[in-house]
Amino acid sequence: MTQFTHNSTHSGTRTMSLKQLNVKIPEQELRILEAFAEKTERTKTDIIREFIRALQAKI
Repeated sequence: MTQFTHNSTHSGTRTMSLKQLNVKIPEQELRILEAFAEKTERTKTDIIREFIRALQAKI
């Protein structure tokens, strides 16, 4: 299930449109993500965004 909502974030003079994505994952994968987030002191969102940006090099 994918749900998109529209948000605008203002960073200086730049406006970024954000979309929301809801993803269902197995509990074990969520625990891995949460442990990694805690270890690296980052949010789950930041980790997922970084992973998605890394995909750019593969396409």
